[in-house]
Amino acid sequence: MTRRPCVLSLAAAGLLGAAAPAVHAQHYAPPSERFDAQVTVDLGPALAAKADRIGRRELNDLRRDLARSASEGIARSRGAFRAAHLVLLDAKPNRPTFEQMGREPGLSMRSIAVGGARIGGFVVTADGRRVPVRCSWYETDLRNERGAATWSDADRAFDILAQDLAQGRVPNREIGQPSGSGDFGDRFR
Repeated sequence: MTRRPCVLSLAAAGLLGAAAPAVHAQHYAPPSERFDAQVTVDLGPALAAKADRIGRRELNDLRRDLARSASEGIARSRGAFRAAHLVLLDAKPNRPTFEQMGREPGLSMRSIAVGGARIGGFVVTADGRRVPVRCSWYETDLRNERGAATWSDADRAFDILAQDLAQGRVPNREIGQPSGSGDFGDRFR
């Protein structure tokens, strides 16, 4: 007996999507999710409001990536930090997300933009103090985006945060400024 892969046509996928209950972006605010014993990550209200345009799955994956990076940084901090509650305030993709490509047929994975992310929240130090976190990194030159994946620049922001934590520093720096909305497929006004 030969095994055939299951293929779901785009039309069938569209019908399945239509059967799902409609949820408006302003109502999408996933609850804090504890990714391990030390780190929780929320979405900021502005980013949560863009969930339908960017893709909920994409944003949840970003939350997990940020939590993993922060957890690794805390683990390497030699006891400087006990925990972190982070808020992903903004994230701009380098390539269109699946949701964006589905909404705008002219987009492809060859479409490219400068991206990045901004993170807030607080860390809990070894002595129990809550210290505010402020960390962002945005690419400013499109020429540096060669070979970028969908969230390359956001991942770089997460790495900067993790590196600061690992070195016992509270993340408190902003590099670059966001440019554009990050919403691939939006019409120019």
